[in-house]
Amino acid sequence: MFFAGFQPVRRLRTTELLKATPAYPMHPFSTTNINKWLITLIMGFFDFLRKKEPAVVNFSELDEWLDKQLEEKKLGQKVEKAKSVVRSKVKESFNYLAELEKAALLNPNIPDRAKHIMEGHRKFYVQRLKRFLDEIEVPDDYSEIGHCAARFSESITKLSEETQKNYLVLREFVEKELSKVIKSIKAIEDELSALQRSIEAEGLELIREARIRLKHYRNDIDKKIRLENEKQRHHDELSSLHSKKQKYHEKIKELKESNDYARYKSLLEEKNKHEESLKELEKDLSIIFAELNRPLRKYKHGSLNEDLIDKYLLDPLGALESDHSLVINEVLSKMSQGLHELELKEHQVEKAVELISKLSKEFLTDKRIALYEIKSLNKDVATKINTSVAALNMSESETLLRNIEQRIIQVEQAIAAIEKDINEISLDYAKQKVKEKVKEIMSDITINDE
Repeated sequence: MFFAGFQPVRRLRTTELLKATPAYPMHPFSTTNINKWLITLIMGFFDFLRKKEPAVVNFSELDEWLDKQLEEKKLGQKVEKAKSVVRSKVKESFNYLAELEKAALLNPNIPDRAKHIMEGHRKFYVQRLKRFLDEIEVPDDYSEIGHCAARFSESITKLSEETQKNYLVLREFVEKELSKVIKSIKAIEDELSALQRSIEAEGLELIREARIRLKHYRNDIDKKIRLENEKQRHHDELSSLHSKKQKYHEKIKELKESNDYARYKSLLEEKNKHEESLKELEKDLSIIFAELNRPLRKYKHGSLNEDLIDKYLLDPLGALESDHSLVINEVLSKMSQGLHELELKEHQVEKAVELISKLSKEFLTDKRIALYEIKSLNKDVATKINTSVAALNMSESETLLRNIEQRIIQVEQAIAAIEKDINEISLDYAKQKVKEKVKEIMSDITINDE
């Protein structure tokens, strides 16, 4: 249905339009310009239909490529725009709070006490919201927006809990002005939430995960290089240790073939003979005093030489060495006279008499002289051994050789541990994980390995 006086306009054909158009040079609607416009439109249409060339990037350039993906999303502009809105809403909220402070009561005909209570709630509410608005701060970094939005929502919840009673009271008196404040602050929360959703929709988590995987890959490269260098240092040390080991083996062999070492070996053999002689001497005396153990133990009670008897029973050779006057001979002589009083069996008495007879003063003296001579000879030999240059060189070389062999074991163990760590690093796997994540960002991308 048409209004009175209104006639529909007939659409002009292109030829009619051209005829109706004055033929001024380069007029905007000239045939030339229209043709150019049509060509541009058609070419643009075919450009749109033309399949977009897939992205190609070298693996080493993925950092720059990921940076470019972020730049194209213009996140900084989104954050700045949201910050501008938030600043505007904060300013608006302050203005509404000023109106709330001055707002007249919906019903001025209320008791003074009620007015006084309301004013107290209004004062606290306004002060608390002003402090809240002063604390609002939106970060420049888009990666912090999620945390900012969550923290703001938590603050809103806390603010609501703290001012709930004030809100309920004020709503009865200045509802219109109060509603403006609430809506303005809610608009700030909505803006931050919308910004967070917008950023999350950009697939930033995929870019972040791709960066993390790329960092892990490069960390693995650095770690492998470091381990390979450390392994090489250990191999160099191991080679040096084996050379030293061979050197000391040759030195020890040379020492063993020297005349000095032959004399040293002869001294060792002589020392061993003296020590064997001491053992034989000790064994002979130990056997005799072991046979006399029971008679001597019974006899020592009440004897003035109880300590001496205990020494002989415990260490016959040591006791003889310190018994310069051969007091044991007198003790044995006195004991032989009272053997029948010691409650011994007949064969024990007979054996004791036989052994005491054997332990004559001459026998004990000979043993003491033999002990002194053997110990003197042994001492002289030990002094020669200790001052032998061949012995000192041999001892030093053998000690150094043992230390080298121990270090070789330690280094070989260290190399084995490093090789295990190296084998656990799979650069191909780490690189493939990076590529998979990048392809989640752009499925048709081609990533070249240099």
